[in-house]
Amino acid sequence: MGQPVKKEIKKVHKIKKTKKITSQGKRKHKEYGTSKLEEKFAKEFLEKLGVKYVYQYKAESIGRFFDFRVMPNGPIFEIQGGYWHADPRLYEGKELNPTQKKNKRVDECKRKWALANGIPIYYFWEKDINEDPEKVLTEICNILYIENKKNEIKEKKRKRQNPQ
Repeated sequence: MGQPVKKEIKKVHKIKKTKKITSQGKRKHKEYGTSKLEEKFAKEFLEKLGVKYVYQYKAESIGRFFDFRVMPNGPIFEIQGGYWHADPRLYEGKELNPTQKKNKRVDECKRKWALANGIPIYYFWEKDINEDPEKVLTEICNILYIENKKNEIKEKKRKRQNPQ
């Protein structure tokens, strides 16, 4: 008596087309994502200071987005990555790649739009956010005239570093 012959059973799986679910629930628009640097800026500065803002503020007439718009009717804050926006301290006299050149043109277009619409615009560089957060905090407070909150944050930080 020989071995029983196994019949090959082919299973046919139908693949349903479904929408891809991503973990990036913070996306405001599909063209751009949320950068870690923008998240850090919002958490470590704007939220700690109790600033009300709109993330990814859209300039309808030019079809562009600004990182943060302080509400109501406040300034715009743009967060500039050192590489993508070619921080002049890092790229002085160096040849920029096509993406950096494009980003420079887009940044200039956005700057002109903000100024034409009477909205002050401020830029914060990745290097400063990461290496000198006190400078960034002071600058935001000066822009928004927030002195008490800044002192509260410094006091809390001091207490955490020197618990008694």
